[in-house]
Amino acid sequence: MLKIKKKKNFYAVIMAGGTGTRLWPLSRKQKPKQFQKFTSNKTMIQETYARVAKVVPKENIFVSTTDAYVDLTLAQLPQLKKEQLILEPMPRGTAPAIALVAKYIARIDPHAIVATVASDHVIRNVEEFHASLFAALCVAEKHVKKLVIVGINPTSPDTGLGYIRMGNELEVVAGKKVFLADAFVEKPDLKTAEKYLAKWEYLWNAGYFIFSATDFLHLVKKWTPKTAEVLEQIEKEWDKKIVNKKRIEKLYFSLENEPIDTAIAEKLDKKDRLVVPSEMQWSDVGNWGSLFDFIQHDTKALVVRGKHIDSGSADCFVHSESKLIATVGLKDIIIIESEDAILVADKNSAGEVKKIIEKLRENNKGYL
Repeated sequence: MLKIKKKKNFYAVIMAGGTGTRLWPLSRKQKPKQFQKFTSNKTMIQETYARVAKVVPKENIFVSTTDAYVDLTLAQLPQLKKEQLILEPMPRGTAPAIALVAKYIARIDPHAIVATVASDHVIRNVEEFHASLFAALCVAEKHVKKLVIVGINPTSPDTGLGYIRMGNELEVVAGKKVFLADAFVEKPDLKTAEKYLAKWEYLWNAGYFIFSATDFLHLVKKWTPKTAEVLEQIEKEWDKKIVNKKRIEKLYFSLENEPIDTAIAEKLDKKDRLVVPSEMQWSDVGNWGSLFDFIQHDTKALVVRGKHIDSGSADCFVHSESKLIATVGLKDIIIIESEDAILVADKNSAGEVKKIIEKLRENNKGYL
C-alpha cells in the first residue's frame, strides 16, 4: 500500500457553497445536501473532511462556503478555526470561487499546492480517493505551471456528467499514471455516453482541480482578467482594519457566473492540462435516483431509512424523517418524507425534481 506523506505545502479546500436542490425535500437552502446524512452517521461534509484529512495536514484543510453556511460548517466541523473558512460573497460559479480560493491560500503560503474537492460526493473505496488525491497533489507540485484534474473511470453511460478525454501518457507519479487531458466533453447523449464507456480514454470529470495557488493566479489573470482585477481589489479590502463587506459583495457580484471548466480549463493548451485516472467507486449524488443506485449497489432490495412497513415491494427507496411509511406492491419508486413535504417519484424520473423546484419558486417559496 502506498504510504501517504502529509506535506506542509499540500492544502485541501472543500467546496461547500451550493444549495443542492435536486435532493429536495431534505436538501433545502437552509440546510443543503452537504450538511445532511445520506450514507452514514456522518454528514456529507464530515465524510469529505475525514477523507481529505488522510492526505493533507488538518491545519491545511479549508472550507469554501458562503455567509449563510458559516454556522452550519463550524457546528459540523468544530475542529476548524474561523480562519479556515474562505467566504464566497455570493454564488458566482466555480471559476470565481476557485480563483478566490487560490488568492486566499497564496497569501498564507506562496508555495501551496491546492486541491479543491466537492463537499457532496460519496465514495465507497476511500483508500482509492486518498491515493488519487495524493498523486494529483504530487503531480501539481512537480508541474506547477499546469492544471491537474482527477478523472474517474466510468462504470455506466452517464448522461448527466461531463467527460475528459485522455491523451498521451506522460509519466507515473506516486503509483498513478498521468495523462495529458486532450479535451473536455459536456453531458453527452446516451448513444455517445455508451461509446465513451466502451473506450479506455474517456473519464468522468468529478470536478477535482489541483494546482499551485500562485501559478493558478497567473492563469486567472491570463484567461479571466476581470476576475484577477476584482481579486486584487478584494485583497485590499481584506488588508484593512475594518473590512467593507458590502464593497466586497459588489465587486464579486460584477463577475461572470461561470464554471472553471469553460472559463479556464478548456482554454489551456493540451500540454498544460494533466489528468490522473482513478478507480473510485463514486457518485456526485445528483438526484435521489443516483443516490439510490449508489446505496443499492446491484441488488433489488428495498433501501429504507426510518419507520417503514411493506408488503410485496421491490427496488424502492424509502426515507422517513418521523412518520411511518407503509408501501404495498411498489417497484422503482422513491418516497422521501420530511417535516413539511413528501416526495413520491419514479426512480427513473428522479432527475425531474428540478421541475418541481421551478414550480415552487413560482408559487410556494416557503418550501424551498
